[in-house]
Amino acid sequence: MLKKINFKNSTILLIGLIFILLGISIGFVEYFNQRKNKIYSSMNILLYENEIPENIETEIIPENESNVPETDNNIEEKDDEEVKETNYNYIGMLEIPKINLKRGFLDLNSRYNKVNYNITVINGSTFPNEQNNNLILAAHSGICQVCFFDKLFNLSLGDKAYVNYKNVKYTYSLVNTYEVEKDGTVAIYRDYNKKVLTLITCTKYSKTKQTVFIFELQQTKR
Repeated sequence: MLKKINFKNSTILLIGLIFILLGISIGFVEYFNQRKNKIYSSMNILLYENEIPENIETEIIPENESNVPETDNNIEEKDDEEVKETNYNYIGMLEIPKINLKRGFLDLNSRYNKVNYNITVINGSTFPNEQNNNLILAAHSGICQVCFFDKLFNLSLGDKAYVNYKNVKYTYSLVNTYEVEKDGTVAIYRDYNKKVLTLITCTKYSKTKQTVFIFELQQTKR
């Protein structure tokens, strides 16, 4: 009789232990999901000037309509003199050796900070010298004089990009790429605890999608 009672008690304890472990496991899963959602959240970039919000803290970053990368058919051709680098007073330089890209970017308020002239700094970007920043750059893809992002699609995860800004060289590594619809906004998914470089261009062979490239800072060199 005693053995039967001990057996029953052991079974009850085992079942109780299983339920406790399940509860702990569910709690950990929920915690990490919440943590992930908190860190890897999205911000929508408005692509039209008449939709600029009053408070940027809502994670909605405006972009002027003239900065939106269009399809190749809508690209306004520029004379050689208009796209020469010597014509511009660059505040920084983007370099991606794998695709032989080296091009400067301008101050947000420059009249030539537009995709029809240059790699464009999107309104609401924060610069590499700021804490947990996100420098957001856009440019055309395709075949044209200003299609500076045409070869981004040759990049793989882990490839490096470099930004020279205020005499400091920032080294970034590609951690994510994804496509979004051309619906007037671009959702950016990134780790808000890290410094980030985001590149946006039209998706190759598509007139309805854009591709987002997320780079995270790996090294800073003065």
